[in-house]
Amino acid sequence: MKLVGLTGGIASGKTTVAKMFQRLGAAIVDADVLSREVVEPGQAAWQDIVTIFGREVLQANQTLDRQKLRTIIFNNPNARKQLETIIHPRVRSLAEQRIREHREAGYAVVIYVVPLLFEGNLQEGLRPVILVACDIKFQRQRLEQRDHLDGAAAQKHIDAQMSLEEKRRLADYVIENNAGLEELEEQVRQVYAKIQAT
Repeated sequence: MKLVGLTGGIASGKTTVAKMFQRLGAAIVDADVLSREVVEPGQAAWQDIVTIFGREVLQANQTLDRQKLRTIIFNNPNARKQLETIIHPRVRSLAEQRIREHREAGYAVVIYVVPLLFEGNLQEGLRPVILVACDIKFQRQRLEQRDHLDGAAAQKHIDAQMSLEEKRRLADYVIENNAGLEELEEQVRQVYAKIQAT
């Protein structure tokens, strides 16, 4: 089984690309999805977050108010570190479990989608690594629409991550998401064929 990393900047199209790989036959393990699972009400991570950040980070249905939590950690490096200490080990453990399950199910390729893959220095255990990239103007537009941010806030989120140039240097394959879905799908097919052939 090949364990492949998939990453990209915020709002670059990672989820869309992952779905395309899934249609081609790869199994997908998505760190963002797992990070939502580990903080469901009643879970150990949820309890730790409520203990540290207080009940004001909860919505009426007891799920986390992700927007409120994001605002708290975005401007407070210590709070961000605390949250990462709670969530990251649990996500890693759940990811390892899912990868094992996919291996046992007979998948030849498992793609682990990690937004901050290079920032977390996870590329050593994941090869090859695929980067989904796009022009910053598209990235900003998608982020503004998706998260209802103004231009300055969107740019602040983009600037908080490792630069795309640096990520390009570290990636094995780069999929450019600047055109339509058809062109994107063709790039995905080509990369998948190369991964299967190696």
